[in-house]
Amino acid sequence: MQPLTSSPFAVAGLLLVVLLACHEVGYRLGCRVAKVDDDYKRRVDMIRNAILALVTFLVGFSFAGAGARFIDRQDMIVKEANAIGTAYLRAMLLSEPQRGHLQAALRQYTNDRLELLRSYDQPTIRPLLAKAGELQSRIWRIGMEGVGSDREFANFVLPPLNDVIDIHSEHLSAARRHIPSPILVVIVIAAAIGMAMIGYDNGLVRRRFFVLSSAFALVSAASLWMTIDLDRPRHGFLRASDQPYLDLLDSMT
Repeated sequence: MQPLTSSPFAVAGLLLVVLLACHEVGYRLGCRVAKVDDDYKRRVDMIRNAILALVTFLVGFSFAGAGARFIDRQDMIVKEANAIGTAYLRAMLLSEPQRGHLQAALRQYTNDRLELLRSYDQPTIRPLLAKAGELQSRIWRIGMEGVGSDREFANFVLPPLNDVIDIHSEHLSAARRHIPSPILVVIVIAAAIGMAMIGYDNGLVRRRFFVLSSAFALVSAASLWMTIDLDRPRHGFLRASDQPYLDLLDSMT
C-alpha cells in the first residue's frame, strides 16, 4: 500500500472511481433485464438494503476502532515526551561529565523521535529505529556510570531512564497496530457490491439517478478514506501531532 499512502488523496480518488465504476456496471446489467415483476423488484431492494446496512456497520465499527487507536498513539507521544523530560531533569543530579553526556544523549534521542514521527518510508525509518536502540544503550550506560555504586541514588535516577526505554517498545506497538488488510479489502468489496446493486436497481427502471448515486458514492468513498487515513496517521492526511516533542526540545535548551 505504500504507493497509495504516499499520496493520501489518491486513496480517496481511487475509491470514488471504483465505486462509480461498480455503479455503472450494475446499471448496465440491470438494463439487460427485459421484464421485472414486483416480487423480483422487492427482492432486489431487500438485498441492496441489507448489503448497504452491512457496509454501514463495517465502516462505522472500523472507524471507531481507528479513532481509538489514533488517540492511543497521540497519548503515547505525550507519555513518551513526559518520560524523556523526567529523565532529563533527573540527569541534572549527576556530576559532570555524565550530566552533560546524558542530557546531550536525551536531546538527540528526542530529535530522533521527532524525525521518526515525520518519516513516511521504511528506508528512512529502519536506520532511525536502529539508532534509537544504540542511543538507549548509551543512555543507560551513562546513567549507570553516573550513579556508581550508590543504590539509593540509582533508585531515584535510573527508573526514568528505564521508562524511556520501555515506552519505546509500547510506542512501536501502537504505531504498528492497524485494521487488518483483509478486513479493509472486505469492506471495500462490500461497498463496491452495494454500489453495483444501486446501479442494478436503477437499471431495472432505466433511470440513472446520477446526482443521487454520485452523492452516495462520494460519501461512501469519503467514509472509507477517512477510516483508512485515520488508521495510518504516519502516512495519511490526518497525522499524530509532534507538538509534545517540540515543546520538550524547547524546554531542554
